[in-house]
Amino acid sequence: MNGNISKVNNWQRYALLLMLVYLLIYILPLGVRPMMIPDEARYAQIPHEMITTGNWVSPHLNGLRYFEKPVLGYWVTAISMQLFGENTFAMRLPSALSAGLSAFAVFLLCMRFSRKQSTALYAAAIYLSMLGVFLIGTINILDSLFSFLLTAAFVSFYFSHRENDAAKRLLYLVLLGLFCGAAFLAKGFLAFVLLGAVIGPYVIWQGRWQELFTRGWIALLSAIVIVAPWGIMVHLQEPEYWHYFFWEEHIKRFASDQAQHSEPFWFYLMYLPLLTMPWIMHLPAAFKNLFNSTGSGSQGDAELAKYSLLWFLVPFIFFSISRGKLPTYVLPCMVPLAVMLATGIENYLSAKKPPASGNKGLNIANGIMAALFFIVALLLVMIQSGIVGKLVWSDTENWKWLALAAAFVLGGVLMLWSAKQLSMSRRLSLQAMSIVAVMFVISIGIPQRTAESKMPGDFLLEHAHRINPETIILSDDIMIHAVNWFFGRTDVYLTGAGESRHGLSFADSRHRLIEGEALRVFIAERLGKDEMVIVHHSDADARMQAIMPVQAQESRWGKFVLWFIPLQAQENG
Repeated sequence: MNGNISKVNNWQRYALLLMLVYLLIYILPLGVRPMMIPDEARYAQIPHEMITTGNWVSPHLNGLRYFEKPVLGYWVTAISMQLFGENTFAMRLPSALSAGLSAFAVFLLCMRFSRKQSTALYAAAIYLSMLGVFLIGTINILDSLFSFLLTAAFVSFYFSHRENDAAKRLLYLVLLGLFCGAAFLAKGFLAFVLLGAVIGPYVIWQGRWQELFTRGWIALLSAIVIVAPWGIMVHLQEPEYWHYFFWEEHIKRFASDQAQHSEPFWFYLMYLPLLTMPWIMHLPAAFKNLFNSTGSGSQGDAELAKYSLLWFLVPFIFFSISRGKLPTYVLPCMVPLAVMLATGIENYLSAKKPPASGNKGLNIANGIMAALFFIVALLLVMIQSGIVGKLVWSDTENWKWLALAAAFVLGGVLMLWSAKQLSMSRRLSLQAMSIVAVMFVISIGIPQRTAESKMPGDFLLEHAHRINPETIILSDDIMIHAVNWFFGRTDVYLTGAGESRHGLSFADSRHRLIEGEALRVFIAERLGKDEMVIVHHSDADARMQAIMPVQAQESRWGKFVLWFIPLQAQENG
């Protein structure tokens, strides 16, 4: 009896530790880093415009129609802003909460169907300690929210698939549809494609293909209930929305040779080690022992392993085939990978007697990972010493790179220490903790040169006092969303279309694009009549300097340039 109580208390301690680390790494530092362009500024500005205009149906950016994504991600961020203010903490909070909820969904899945309940805690810890999950889960983009909703849908399906009670099965099928519909509202048809591509083959593999027709309609109906109200409203408000969203944002992005972010097939294989750090070296042992479970409950463990394998492989192959690729797209694959890692490693260790005799393979993996940690720390010292490459941090930022180097050294030490542990809990806890210090320093140690190329907020705020309601503002497509946010304006003229091209194609918006020779004429016609501010990236220096009038006042910080053209030239003296 006392032994069982001790095991429960030990399990609770590790769960509490995981929650505290999650709060420390994912939640508390959210407001430390300045807003980054273009993604964070874009996904903050759209919810801001929803709040200020009261139009929660059709997304707008800089006052222009923006049809690249559905609406749920903007709604969630807008609600967070209304609760916590329009700041970096509020705009990033939905991503961080989504990462935590994904880990909780993994925990529930493994708690119910794994051979050992401890696998649930290991899987959640592995997921949250993956570097890719952290990096994506602490910035303001839609991928973390989409991944959570997709995860919840996959988990709901598996609960329904394994449930014998008819009432509970119905509940899980309804939840499957609700989460699927919500995932659609976050990122579109991809939700239906990924779920169908996994669930369909899985039930056929299980010899239960009839359930696609006898039960699938329940999930489909609940998904329609979630999607239809907004889908109809946006069609009535913007009849062109669905045509553009389906063909441009799905078909062309997947198959076109001119797809945005086009990359080769092996792109995600190249990024997988970084995204799964520090667990990448354990993948061979985990996959090798994924189906080697024995003892009570082993059948359930093997079935979950099959489902997780399909859940990982099908989306990973799909994303690899797609023309358009970004490292963030593959985040939904990290969830089943965490399940497989936890299951495979525990099977590997549990199958050996005594446990230490079966640890050789994992110890080698730990040693390789520790060596990589030490090598990165050494490279940081060599870079900042001028021995190799270019300096990343300035002389006034020595604490940042020293802290990061120390974090990698600590990670290597924890990796080596974990290899000496006979306890599965201590071993995996130390491995998960090996990356925590690195994550924390990443949150607070952004190099100044990164700020000067990706974080224009402070620079723009320095000039905000010059902006009044009558000031004409022009910006390039790189800076536009930050200009909207920090100057509080949604009527900014664009000197290059960029991703606003479709929004600028409407008759009531075409006048907002002023580029090439038209830009020179526009400035010349308004000299002495209007106050003007032109903001652009330094890449456009030669073009912009050639058309600036003599009275234009230039300000520059890093890669960011602002020209202020007063109503009349200032007198000398």
